Amino acid sequence: MDIKDIKYISTIVEMASFSKASKKLYISQPALSQSIRRIEAELGVPLFVRNRTKVVPTAAALQIAKEGMPLVGKVEALTQSIINQGSDAAYHVRIGLSQFYGHHMLGKTLKSFQQIEPSWEFHVVEGESHFLEQQICDGLVDVGLFPTPIYSQALESYPVLDEQILLAVSVENKKAIAIADSLMTPNGIHEIAPFGSFPFILIREGLKLRTLVNRLCQAESFVPKAVIGSENLDTCRSLVEDDYGITFLPSTLNSKGDDDKVKFYPLASKLCFRQLVLVARSDRAKRFHCLKWLKLCNNSYKLYRWNVRVLSTVCK
Repeated sequence: MDIKDIKYISTIVEMASFSKASKKLYISQPALSQSIRRIEAELGVPLFVRNRTKVVPTAAALQIAKEGMPLVGKVEALTQSIINQGSDAAYHVRIGLSQFYGHHMLGKTLKSFQQIEPSWEFHVVEGESHFLEQQICDGLVDVGLFPTPIYSQALESYPVLDEQILLAVSVENKKAIAIADSLMTPNGIHEIAPFGSFPFILIREGLKLRTLVNRLCQAESFVPKAVIGSENLDTCRSLVEDDYGITFLPSTLNSKGDDDKVKFYPLASKLCFRQLVLVARSDRAKRFHCLKWLKLCNNSYKLYRWNVRVLSTVCK
C-alpha cells in the first residue's frame, strides 16, 4: 500500500461513494474499484461493504483514513519543501495552464507575477484543467489559470475575465456566412439549428468546453453533425481556416479581432459565457499574492471584457 492507495481509501471514506470519490480523484470508477480490490488482496482484509444504496467502510478502512492521511500530508509537505529549495534570491513558482492558454496568455501571466516579485523563478506545468486541479490540491502546482467550473471545494478561485463562446466560420464558407449574417441580432446569433447541414469540428468529450457546447446545443434541441473531435482548440481553429467545418471557440482566440481567415459570431444564449479563474489552495493564494496579481491583470488583459463587479469585490 502506497500514498496513492491511502488517498483512494480516504476519499471513498469521506465521500461514502465510489462514484463521487472517482470524480474527486479524477479517475474512472472501474479503475478505482480495481485498485481497492488490489489493496484488499494485498492486505488480506475487506475495506468496504458495498450494497445498492451505500458504501460502508470497515474498521480497517477507517483506521487507514485516520492514520494515513497525516502521512500523506507530510509527504506532500516534504515534496513541496524539496521543490522550493534553491538560491536565497529565487523562489520557484509552478504555474499550471492548458497548452491553449499557455500559448495565448502565458506571457501576460508571467509579466504580472514578475511585477510582484522580480526574483521569482517560474516553471510552467501544462495539462488539462482536471489534471491541473488535482496537482494544485496535491501541492505539486502552486497556482493555475483555467476556465470554470472548479470541482474541488478545497481550492479558492479568483475571476480573471469573462470568456464568451463564439461560432467560428471560415470566410471561404459563403453559405454558412450568409446564414450567420441573416441570424444576427444585437445580442448575437439567436439560433443554431439552421447550421444542421454543416460539418462541425468539436473539442473532445470530457473537456469543459465540450460540456458547455453540449448544454448549449441541448437547450436548442440541436445535434451538430460532428466530423472530427480534437483535444486542441488551435487545431480546431486551423481546420476551420481550411474550411473543413465550423466550430465553437472561446473569445480568447479572437482577442485581437483582426483575423482574416475566420469570422467569429457571438451567440445570444446566456449559456455561452464562462469565467477564466486563477486557482490556488488558500495557503498558496496568500503566499503568491493572488489578489495583487488580479489587480495587475486589469491592465495586462485589457483586450478582454472584464467582469468588473466581481473582480472589484475580490480585490478589496
